[in-house]
Amino acid sequence: MLNAEEKKLTQAQVALENIEVPELQLDQAIAAGISKGKRKKKKNLLFIRTFASAAILIFAFTAMLRTSETFASFVTSIPGMEKVVELVRNDKGLTAAVENDFAQKIRISDEHDGIKITLDSVIVDEQMMVLFYKLESSGTKKDLTIEKFLLTDSEGENIEETVFSYYDSFDAHNKEQMFTATYEFYNDNLPEDLELSIELAEGRIDDSKPSNKLDYIWVLPFSIDKDAFKDKKEIYEVNETVEFEGQKITVEKVSIYPTRIGITARFDKENTRHIFGFNDLRIVDETGEEWAAINNGTIASHKDESTKEFFLQSNYFKKPKELYLRFNSLRAVDKDELEIIVDPMKMKVLKAPSDGRLLKIDREENLLMLTFQRDSKEGHTNISFEQAVDSNGDEIGDGSASFRWSTNELPVDILIPYFGEGAAPGPITLKLNDYPATIKGEANIRLK
Repeated sequence: MLNAEEKKLTQAQVALENIEVPELQLDQAIAAGISKGKRKKKKNLLFIRTFASAAILIFAFTAMLRTSETFASFVTSIPGMEKVVELVRNDKGLTAAVENDFAQKIRISDEHDGIKITLDSVIVDEQMMVLFYKLESSGTKKDLTIEKFLLTDSEGENIEETVFSYYDSFDAHNKEQMFTATYEFYNDNLPEDLELSIELAEGRIDDSKPSNKLDYIWVLPFSIDKDAFKDKKEIYEVNETVEFEGQKITVEKVSIYPTRIGITARFDKENTRHIFGFNDLRIVDETGEEWAAINNGTIASHKDESTKEFFLQSNYFKKPKELYLRFNSLRAVDKDELEIIVDPMKMKVLKAPSDGRLLKIDREENLLMLTFQRDSKEGHTNISFEQAVDSNGDEIGDGSASFRWSTNELPVDILIPYFGEGAAPGPITLKLNDYPATIKGEANIRLK
């Protein structure tokens, strides 16, 4: 950081520590399935793949924008990084990465047909890479969407990523917009020389009219400095077990990287309940400052049937004297309640979790509609399914579902393609990937 900014940094740090982050949990199921760059468009509904093991978040609540005015005024004054800072201001870890000059500037552009795309910068470490790219248009094309977004090495070979997500809609009336794309990797062998290729289409993704794919490919070759993030991590071997309502959870390891924190947890195979995840997992320092769930990106990855890794915003650049891992609530159901079975013809629920959240099933055009109760108007359901299969065990349709809810009404509707999809007659089975029933306890694990 430039010397002229040091005093402002100190002031900003004080402001940062006073930021209040809401505890509302983002609905993991909303964004499930933006995996390996694949996405699908529907004509009348924006279907979201909910049968993926990793849940991706693509919506952030307006409440998450409530940050300190002092802090906001400072970070937007970082020379050349104003737009980048605006995009990461709700992630304390990525904001700290920008403050500490961890973002690598790229500034490479490609332009076709009055549309210019610029890869501005990246934040990258051994775990993840966040790309910041800008789209500028002369205005002749309206409602642009990304048709294809591909990251390869310099030889054109695909990067082996676990998950990747991006914002894909551009309002050409704005002339210029900055976006982010996030790649998460299987391993740390990311090459130094990379190439980003983007294809665009004209038309909204939720429009009934087909989109018009543009003829050009925007190609952005760039290089990253791997030495800049080499060995930048802190690993805590924990191996501590806690018990919540008779269910044993072992925290095996906490891995702190500049982009995020990974919490590896193992759930005892003898547990009577299947644990989906944490409601309030957080890292806390000696001052009480918290680092909670990331605002967008992967919530969890599966190591095996009983082990998962959960991700939090990073405190890598904070360097606290004391550090604690805390949680008080987990989502879990009895292992014999992991499936929901319904008869679409008789509109009858044959099996469901005993908490009564599944209120009814119904038909809406060619869709099967399941209506669930949620806990509050502000809260989301955290309901998703690994798969939906017919009575022959075959996956129904393309395995997609959509969610619909209202801020004025408590129930949430899940719409599943069924009628007209060629499914076998008889009951269908939906295996739960997440569910909001909770168990409670207290875990306070000191890391240092």
